[in-house]
Amino acid sequence: MECKAMGQIKSEPAYMTRINFLKERVLNTRPEMDLENARILTESFLETGGLPWHVRKAKAVKKQCEEKTVKIWDKELIVGCSGSKIRAGILCADTCWSVLDDELDTISTRRYDPFYLRNEDRQLFLDVIKPFWKGRSNYEEWLAQIPGDVKALRDNGVIYIDRKAVRGWGETTAGYSDIINKGIKKICEEIIERKLKLDMTVPGDYVKMTYLDALLIAGEGIIALAERYSAEAAGLAAVEKDLERKRELLEISRICAKVPAYPAETFHEAIQSFYFYQICIFMEQNAASYNPGRMDQYLYPFYKADIEAGRLTKERAQELLDCLWVKFAEPCLFQDKITAEFAAGYPMFQNVTVGGVDTAGRNAVNELSYMILQATMDVRLYQPSLSVRYSLAKNPNSFLRKIVELIKLGTGFPAFHNDDIGIRMLMNKGVPLREAFDWNPSGCVETNLEGRLRAYTALADINLGAMVEFTLLNGRCRKSGLDISIQTGVPEEFKDFEAFCNALKRQLAYSVRTVVKGSHLIDEIGFNRTVPALSLSFKECVQSAMDYAWGGAKYNTGNGIILIGIADLINSMAAIKHLIYDTKQISMSQLLSALDSNFENSPEILRLCKDAPKYGNDVEWVDNMAAEIFTYIADEIESYKSRFGTMTPGILPVSGNTPFGLEEGAHPSGRLAWKTLADGVSPNGGTDFEGPSAVLKSVAKLPLDRFVQGTLLNMKIEPTLFSTEAGIQNVMALLKTLCSLNIFHVQFNVIDQHKLIDAQKHPEEYKGLLVRVAGYTAYFTELGKDVQDEIYWPYNTKLSVFAAVMWLSRYEGYGSGFKN
Repeated sequence: MECKAMGQIKSEPAYMTRINFLKERVLNTRPEMDLENARILTESFLETGGLPWHVRKAKAVKKQCEEKTVKIWDKELIVGCSGSKIRAGILCADTCWSVLDDELDTISTRRYDPFYLRNEDRQLFLDVIKPFWKGRSNYEEWLAQIPGDVKALRDNGVIYIDRKAVRGWGETTAGYSDIINKGIKKICEEIIERKLKLDMTVPGDYVKMTYLDALLIAGEGIIALAERYSAEAAGLAAVEKDLERKRELLEISRICAKVPAYPAETFHEAIQSFYFYQICIFMEQNAASYNPGRMDQYLYPFYKADIEAGRLTKERAQELLDCLWVKFAEPCLFQDKITAEFAAGYPMFQNVTVGGVDTAGRNAVNELSYMILQATMDVRLYQPSLSVRYSLAKNPNSFLRKIVELIKLGTGFPAFHNDDIGIRMLMNKGVPLREAFDWNPSGCVETNLEGRLRAYTALADINLGAMVEFTLLNGRCRKSGLDISIQTGVPEEFKDFEAFCNALKRQLAYSVRTVVKGSHLIDEIGFNRTVPALSLSFKECVQSAMDYAWGGAKYNTGNGIILIGIADLINSMAAIKHLIYDTKQISMSQLLSALDSNFENSPEILRLCKDAPKYGNDVEWVDNMAAEIFTYIADEIESYKSRFGTMTPGILPVSGNTPFGLEEGAHPSGRLAWKTLADGVSPNGGTDFEGPSAVLKSVAKLPLDRFVQGTLLNMKIEPTLFSTEAGIQNVMALLKTLCSLNIFHVQFNVIDQHKLIDAQKHPEEYKGLLVRVAGYTAYFTELGKDVQDEIYWPYNTKLSVFAAVMWLSRYEGYGSGFKN
């Protein structure tokens, strides 16, 4: 029986019988640790001592492809699994074996993202994996070398910087087009041609030769894995009694024997070629955000050719896409318990993109764009992440209508991106306009480019609430009582607001500098984190014989530094300016005393702080102040260079606003101690008194396109808004206005509070209930309670039918008259 969250769908297409069957298997499978790949990796490294590290890594990938469990589940049309089971967390021991060692007794029951660990796997870890990798992993290098000031800020909840030390690269868009269109054998031929031009007597060429060998080995492994699936399908077909399933298995066998070794020629072949490569790069390095990118662009030629040749019906194509969507939802991201707090819900961040403009700047929406939206409407699982590039000038109104129909379902999809701003962000990363037209959202809301761009888009997070706290406590952490930042003066001696701001900027500059130091160290450690399977699809990695990890991609940027608590910083600044320096209603000493007691002894001061002007209400001086401080922050981050390029800023909290809030005492904004911080560029919950139009106006005044790793705006909408045609038109108008205001991104939680409260009480009845966290979608029942609470209460940026109608009255003309 279908659980409550799935709902009953009337007049479902015939193909949904298969899709619902596949979907139920995913939803009813408990996340589990999978150590098979780690065992094979360890055995390979034991066999390859003395060889260059990149060759050893490639041989390990090949051995995994040749020996891992190969299973085709019932009714599948798209096959493949990065591990040996679905909903499994993969351990990449070379990156971080010790995370599991630290959590052997708690991994099955931990608060965020637990994984069931079988006793036999526990023993395998202790007997085989741990003894070899102890002292050899990237994470151990990080722990041994982390600078003292970086460690101090990390350990006191001011920055979070460990996530890239405990997992692989991710945060990239591989060159899927080349894999699909050329095939791996052709790429290997190009590698051999490149190798023939090298001369071992030339300094540096030996390393290049061995690296090209590593690429060849990885390519051979991927082909071997596909051939094993071909054999498995043929074996199943030989004993299959159902004639229709036998035919399907024989077709799967034929396709797997062909791709990804050779170029795909049909839509089914193209999808299967893509998916084999996707599971292999995830198997190579467990990491989030291996982004499929613009699937409606690189898959469309295959769809179009099949339809025109009569080889494929639209219904069968939709079924294939839906099957792929289920496959996307099978793996789970394994990460340590602390990182899981900052990104709860097993998020894989496999971001699929549709819409926008093509490489000539023309409308790129095609029939497949709509079908990909429909796949998410059909399947309604937490993956893949789905993003829309929307060009106000170029994309048709019918496309926007389909987007709103998907938003209406309340799955948290899609993330909506203003195409013009995304293009500008890529150009700010150094990508020329001709190629920036081809950008794609990555991970949460970061910007990326298929097969050409390398960076950690979200290396570390900075807690902006802590910046206010440091300024008011002269570098001391309220929670620990330790002096862990620089001293910027006794706040009672700040003569004016400018003096306060100068001290605040010094605190910000210190934290940015500290994060940059940690980032540079992780870059150095990352040189040993070679990824030959991923690099195989980056043309410049082949041409330069340089791994992705070494900067072999066409474009390389400095790592992303992410800011969390935007509204907390702005509102605290506004309260101090208004109450202390402008109206002089309280003194700095009175404020500090109130904060020390969490306002318990100062209810009147708490009232004044809460009543002070707030960000998100179109208050001109507040918004101008916000624009000034965030321009300063962007300038400060971009003033640093890494060996790969200019450091890059972004605003995307994932779920980090919750654990950061637990480290923070009371704020001048009136926020009480240990409460969650605001997410993204959204206002604090319950402080957006003037409605959605004011929110968008305030957000629009931030220098959003300077934050090239993306900015996130979360809005919560009452389901009743979609109950009428007028309500749907209102949301369409709001999205168009967002674009006209040059806001980069918005995402919606269509919130039914009663349903979410009931889901907390009866989680077994809501296994498939999806919600939008800050930048990604997760199953509500798999989130920690504090994250759940933050989602449904309070309603920040709550948009009612009335508010939307009022919005249209102020922006007349956006509701009609656009292209159909």
